[in-house]
Amino acid sequence: MAIACRNCGTLQSAPAEARAGFVLNCACCRSELQRPAREDLVLALAASTLLLLVPANLLPFLSTSVAGVSRHSWLGSAATILWNEGWAWLGMAVGLFVVVLPPIRFALLTLVLGCLRTSARPPWLGRAFRYANLLQTWAMADVFLLALWVAHSRLAATISVSLGAGAFCFVLAGLGTIFTRAALDKGAIWEAIGPGRAAADAENATARGDDIACPACDLVLHAGCEGHHCPRCGAKVHARQPESISRAAALTLAGLILYAPANIYPIATLPIGFTPTAYTVIEGVHDLIQAGLFGLAFLVFCASFLIPMLKLAGISWLIFSVVRRSTRRLKTKTRLYSVVDEIGRWSMVDPFVIGCSVPVMQYNELISGRAEAGATAFAGVVILTIVAAQCFDPRLLWDAAGKAA
Repeated sequence: MAIACRNCGTLQSAPAEARAGFVLNCACCRSELQRPAREDLVLALAASTLLLLVPANLLPFLSTSVAGVSRHSWLGSAATILWNEGWAWLGMAVGLFVVVLPPIRFALLTLVLGCLRTSARPPWLGRAFRYANLLQTWAMADVFLLALWVAHSRLAATISVSLGAGAFCFVLAGLGTIFTRAALDKGAIWEAIGPGRAAADAENATARGDDIACPACDLVLHAGCEGHHCPRCGAKVHARQPESISRAAALTLAGLILYAPANIYPIATLPIGFTPTAYTVIEGVHDLIQAGLFGLAFLVFCASFLIPMLKLAGISWLIFSVVRRSTRRLKTKTRLYSVVDEIGRWSMVDPFVIGCSVPVMQYNELISGRAEAGATAFAGVVILTIVAAQCFDPRLLWDAAGKAA
């Protein structure tokens, strides 16, 4: 049975009996190709997470109290308040990544796994699973979970703060998101969905040198399928992503331009000791250290400062390597790409902290919170680097090295 590695493009074969119950790694770059299937566990986790997201959106989320006066928020309050304060792009990002996309992703995932559990194979099953996978990066309930922890710790240093029923449901949903992501084996799900009729012979054949793989579901197809839609998931098939280097380079450059204002300008103003204080990314880390929250300060420093910088440097190095047709450290570069692609979304912690804090800090001039100009720039850096990593095709590293050799 033919398998294509999405990181280096190597086509390889593995007997069907060798693919069940084992972790398979690429023979060339050692990237993981498949892990043991746990469809029933993933179905239970996805369905539970979907159910928990309903009360998380409908019930009170956070509450604060000062001198007998209380403020309450809901999960969608952040997007509404940021929009009303003039930060429309930031409000839309928070609303999409936290409120809208997580339920859609887990509804699709539950639907697909439920169909597989009942042996149903409707024609739209592959497309639904492809859309669920596309939303995996952008449905950030797990990232917002870390932001909730940071926001609660910061607010508790000044005023009384408590979690509402919606927040408790969201905490469980965030943990469900993490466990679902860890247990989900996309390769096994795609194999259970099965190839389309037109590709059945290609899927069951031994890999040939001129075969290509679908970029979404990794189905191995004849070279003649270039430019057509995959019969399994409906994605347009290309041997390599079109204009990968130019798009990744443009997005990375835009991220570099925004990186300076994102770190120079304040990202938010929050009361510290009943004094409204504007803080930058680094100053926010310093505040956590002064409060004695060293572990949390380290996490925020990594997510908000170190990871964006490493993403920009890492993607730039990968692009430069393809342009120079470098043959050195290909496995290291491939692993670097996997890390950059995986951790980039966690940099949204600081914008999400603002989204948690601002709705419950609307008291008076001394006790109030608001987003600042640096927050929009920072969110822009995160989004641009995520898209840049998705546009970059790591297989070009190996292609360029092969041409150089």
